[in-house]
Amino acid sequence: ETDDSSSLGACSVDAEMREPWIKSKEGRLGTPGAAAADISTTTNQQPKHNQPDPINHDGALSLEDLFVKLQEALSLECKFQPNLYLPHESQAGDITVSARDGAAHVLRCLKVWYDLPTDVLFTAVNLVDRFLAKMKVRPKHMACISVGSFHLAIQQLKLNPIDPEDLVAISQCRCTAGDLERMAGIIANKLGVQPEVAPITSLTFLRLYYNIFRIVAKQLDLFDFYEQAVKLQDLEMRLEILACDANCASIRPSELALVLICTQMDTHVSKLLGSESSQVHGLVDYAIQLQKLCRIPDSTFFHSHSIVVNILSRYNGQHKMPYRQRLVWKLSSRTMRVLRPTDKLTSYLPTIEEHNANNSIASNLRLRTGSVSSEEGEDWPTSPVIPVFEHC
Repeated sequence: ETDDSSSLGACSVDAEMREPWIKSKEGRLGTPGAAAADISTTTNQQPKHNQPDPINHDGALSLEDLFVKLQEALSLECKFQPNLYLPHESQAGDITVSARDGAAHVLRCLKVWYDLPTDVLFTAVNLVDRFLAKMKVRPKHMACISVGSFHLAIQQLKLNPIDPEDLVAISQCRCTAGDLERMAGIIANKLGVQPEVAPITSLTFLRLYYNIFRIVAKQLDLFDFYEQAVKLQDLEMRLEILACDANCASIRPSELALVLICTQMDTHVSKLLGSESSQVHGLVDYAIQLQKLCRIPDSTFFHSHSIVVNILSRYNGQHKMPYRQRLVWKLSSRTMRVLRPTDKLTSYLPTIEEHNANNSIASNLRLRTGSVSSEEGEDWPTSPVIPVFEHC
């Protein structure tokens, strides 16, 4: 039996295998209709982080070293695969898709707020999905679970710790710092989390694929095309969008990352190169061999592609929607007592008695409206509200 990774260097694929991958109008890297996933890069730019990325050192590795890391990631992939399936609606008090997605978008906002690397979001979402797949959770605990996973992810990645009190206040998860610490411990115990050991996520495979294709594109004299068509920062931003959608939770991380990078290359092939270019054939051959190495069937690959294109297209259209969220001040009861001196709003003029002598003075009091205390209503989003993550 030959080594699959060594055969990738030859880039030899039968013509009949290449044929369904190369299409004039439906995409060229095995992702038909990839043009629908072309996302504007001017309106959806990922914020720049002050902290350096602690994990992405793959760019300096050789092709052989990258395939060694890819084989290691593939061997550990099933260990961190959540296999999460949630109902869209539930009458039994179960966690729904909207509750999970809303929590994921809040974690994305927290990542931006604290200027943390992308790894924190994917590690936290992976912890949340694995915990939801293993344990029965009530919706009222979803906020504490997601923020506790975020707190645990920071510890796993060995980043500067965030004060739990500050994390509770910013996230508005309606629990105490002690509750957050206890929940992080429960998650670590139930999932067997090893200290300072990050899980294998789709971000891990995306960075490996990116650097592998980068080296291959240079060998095929396609380096300028690749640098223009594929940018790691844009790929990570798109992968964040996919990670916040529960439809991608059950897709293998290696498959999701490969579908995304092939889709991104598809959107630029027809613009920059001809469909009959021999160099493009070589890049297609390499993508096919990577799919074979990761043992991804064509049927699941194209099904995952349709999910990815649908999510990215829907997200791309959201910036055109008007801002409809009502501005509401969230105040605690103690602050409300300070800012709402009702005794000063009392009228001291005598009540004019007309036909009804039992009129209460309280009926003439002027009540100030428009403020909502933190005890009223639900602070934590139960669905992916667009303004929550669109303005992060």
